[in-house]
Amino acid sequence: MLAIEVAFLSGRYVATAYNTRTEAEWPPHPARLFSALVATHFAADSELMLGLERERAALQWLEQLGPPEIRASESSHRDVVTVFVPVNDVALTNVDSEAQVVAEAREAWLLAQQVGEVKDVKASAKRLKAGEAAYAKALRRALEVPARPMDAKYGARVLPEHRGRQPRTFPSVTPESAKVVFVWMNAEPTGEQHAVLDALLRRVVRLGHSSSLVSMRLTEELAPSSWVPSPNGSMVLRVVGDGQLAALERAFAQHRETEPRVMPFCSQSYGPPGGTHAVATAGSAFSHEWLVLRRIGGSHLPMTATAGLARRLRRALMSFSDPVPEVLSGHAVDRTPTDQPHLAIVPLPFVGHAQATGLILGIALVMPRSLGDGDRRSIYAAVAAWEVAARLEDEDAPALPLHLGSAGEFILERVDWGSVASTLTSTAWCRPASVWSSVTPVAVDHNPGDLRSRDVQKLARATAEAVKSVKTACERIGLPVPRDVEILPAPSWAGAAKARHYPRFPEAENRTQRVLTHARIVFDEPVLGPVLIGAGRYLGLGLFRPEGPA
Repeated sequence: MLAIEVAFLSGRYVATAYNTRTEAEWPPHPARLFSALVATHFAADSELMLGLERERAALQWLEQLGPPEIRASESSHRDVVTVFVPVNDVALTNVDSEAQVVAEAREAWLLAQQVGEVKDVKASAKRLKAGEAAYAKALRRALEVPARPMDAKYGARVLPEHRGRQPRTFPSVTPESAKVVFVWMNAEPTGEQHAVLDALLRRVVRLGHSSSLVSMRLTEELAPSSWVPSPNGSMVLRVVGDGQLAALERAFAQHRETEPRVMPFCSQSYGPPGGTHAVATAGSAFSHEWLVLRRIGGSHLPMTATAGLARRLRRALMSFSDPVPEVLSGHAVDRTPTDQPHLAIVPLPFVGHAQATGLILGIALVMPRSLGDGDRRSIYAAVAAWEVAARLEDEDAPALPLHLGSAGEFILERVDWGSVASTLTSTAWCRPASVWSSVTPVAVDHNPGDLRSRDVQKLARATAEAVKSVKTACERIGLPVPRDVEILPAPSWAGAAKARHYPRFPEAENRTQRVLTHARIVFDEPVLGPVLIGAGRYLGLGLFRPEGPA
C-alpha cells in the first residue's frame, strides 16, 4: 500500500476547477498532486542533484499505479469575488493591438480553410503571416532595454496603480478536515522508493494556488474512502498515466509558464464506495463528462434554434483551435465526415416544469465516451483560448460572446455542472432509467414516409419505419435494442416544441431533408445516458431525458 497525506496548513484549499474559473476544485485531483511533486522535483537545489535520478525513477513508478482512492471530508465553498489585479509585465501591454490583429487574422484563416475558396485561404494566410511578423517585431521592441530614458507616460505604468488590470478569481474551499489522503491499495513500493518519495513530499509547499500551503508525507493512518474509481461515477477527476512526467516536460518546453496552457491529464470517473450507478446495464457512446456553458446574457433563443446555435458554437471553437482536430470539426483531413465519435454540441432547453419556457439556458459540450486524452485537452484548450481572446478584446466584457449575426449575441460562461440548476447538470440527462422521452425531435436517418398522413395504412407504414430507424439509432450509439418505441405526435415534456416547429434539417438546400419526430423509448433494463440519437445527434437533435423518479 502507498498512502500520501496532504495537510492544508491554512485550513483551506485554493485551486480553480479545470472546467470553470468560478468554482473551486474538490477533492484535489490526483493529477494536480502529481504535478506538485514534479514541480518540486525540478525546483531542487544543486545540492540535491545526486538524488534527482532516483526521484525521477520514483515519479515514473508513481505515474503507472493508476487512479488512487481518495479519503476527503465534505467541504464548504466560499463565495467567489472577481478582483482586478495589475498585469505583471507592462511591456507586453504595448503590443495588444498587434496581438489582436494576429488573433483576427488566424480566425479568418481557419474559417477560410473550412468554408472558403482556395484564393480566400491563400489571402487569409498572407494576412496572418504579415500580422505575425508585425507582432514579433513589436514584441522585440517592447522587451528590449531602451537606449534612452523611457517617456513619462510609459514609466508611470511601471507602478502597480497605473498598470492595466485583468479580472481574476481565486475560488477556495474549507474542508471539515484539513487532511486529504490519496491511497493506492495494491502498490508495493521498495524501501528506496518509499524513502525517496517521503523526502520529496516533505519539500512540497503548496498544492493549487500559491496561497494554498500544505505539508505532505507518507502515512499508514487511513480513514474510510470517500471517492473511489468507478466506471459510472458522477464525478470526473484528472488522473495520470504512464508517460505523464514526459508529457509535463514537453508542455513546459512549449509554454514556459507564459502562454495559456492546459495541464496534461487522463480522466477518470469517481463515485462513493458502493455507489448505486451499477444498476445500469449499458451506456451510450456519449460520456456524462460534460463541459457546460451557461447563458448569462444576450438574445433569448427558443429550443427550435438548437441545430443552428450548435453549428455557430462549433465554428467559434474551431476558430480558436490550430490545427482543428477531427473530434471538434467532425471531419477527417480530407474534409469527409469522420466515422469516429466526436464532440456533440447540445443546447439545453428549460423543459419539464410547470413554468417551462423552452428557452435555451446553456450549451453542453458532450464528449464521446471513447475520447482520448489528447482530443479532450484540445477541446478544453479551444474553450480556454476563446476565454483569453475575449479578455484581450475587453477585460470588462462578458466571458464568451457568441455572435449570431442579425440575431445579436448569445453570451456564455463556463460553469461547473455540479453548481447550477438541474437543466444544466449532466445528472438530469444521464441518470439510469428504463424509459426515455425526446426533448428535441429525432432527425430520422432514413425517410420513413409521411408521419402526419391522414391515410391510416400510409401512417402505419411510416410509423413502423420510424420505429425501426429509432431502434437502429439506439444500437448505433452503443445502447441495447429498445423493447418498445412509441412515435409521438408531440413531445411529452412541458415547454418542449413540436417537431413541425423546427426548421428544416440539414439547413442546406442541396442536402436531403430529414424527417423530424418525437419518440418515447423503453428498454428492458435501465441504461445510462446521455441518449442522443439520429442524424442530428451531434447538433443537439434527438436529445432524450429520462422519465420517472430520480
